[in-house]
Amino acid sequence: MLQMSEDILKKLGLEPKDSQGKNSCESGEDHAGTPAAKKDPIVQIKEATFAYGRNVILEKIELQIQDSEFWCFVGPNGEGKTTLIKALLGALRPKRGIVQLRADFARRTRIGFVPQKCDLNPSIPTTIQSFVIQGTAGLNVEESKLKRRVQKSLEVMGIQQIRDRSIWRVSGGQRQRAMVARALVRDPLLMIVDEPTAGLDLAASSGLLKTITKLNRQHGITVIFVTHDLQLAGRHASHLAVFKNRQVKCGPVGETLTGENLEMAFGVPTEVRPEASGGYIVQANVEQQEILT
Repeated sequence: MLQMSEDILKKLGLEPKDSQGKNSCESGEDHAGTPAAKKDPIVQIKEATFAYGRNVILEKIELQIQDSEFWCFVGPNGEGKTTLIKALLGALRPKRGIVQLRADFARRTRIGFVPQKCDLNPSIPTTIQSFVIQGTAGLNVEESKLKRRVQKSLEVMGIQQIRDRSIWRVSGGQRQRAMVARALVRDPLLMIVDEPTAGLDLAASSGLLKTITKLNRQHGITVIFVTHDLQLAGRHASHLAVFKNRQVKCGPVGETLTGENLEMAFGVPTEVRPEASGGYIVQANVEQQEILT
């Protein structure tokens, strides 16, 4: 039995503190207290169980995601976050239950996906602009509009000046911005972002997060942000999904980001308190923490 180190806490985005069966995930109020719009949800998952062969990963999940919400998916590795993302992208069907997308993007052409790492073969020469153009594949849009979308996406992500550089000869932060731009050319209603700040320095991470938050708040794009950073979730999410033991605890961040849910998921005794400026701070009680080795 070992005491939780500060390095482990930092990986979870936690601030060290000195001593002292069925999951319903319907939208309600966000952390600023703004009521969710009464529209048909973009995503509706009902009584869904997901498995690979006989290995059940998620069981009896229910989830509703509305327009313009900012969801953070958090939980230890191997608890089903990637499985649910695959289901939303149409790459995995539930063993039981329903995954239903709203009619205006049921063919998934208006879902943008940003993987954690660039999915190109490094041996293939590719400019940033060519990479972004790949995001238009399968879209039934006239060529002139697609070109405008590409240029606009490059501009929004601040990489138009380096569009002719090889995607392998730019910084990690610039490469991540190119991946977001590739998703933006699809004019997404929903953007799924898989740990985009992993491996980036503080400046690149902060800048990328600021841009994604702006896309959500000013352009109304619904965001699903997969992260291990609980501080990020507390400060930016309107809704939270916590994955553990085949279950998902989810809902408005003010109801779901609790010490009980986080300790259940990560085994870290925590305290969650609101910030004066909005959002929440998550702190870990180091002295109470013991982890199994």
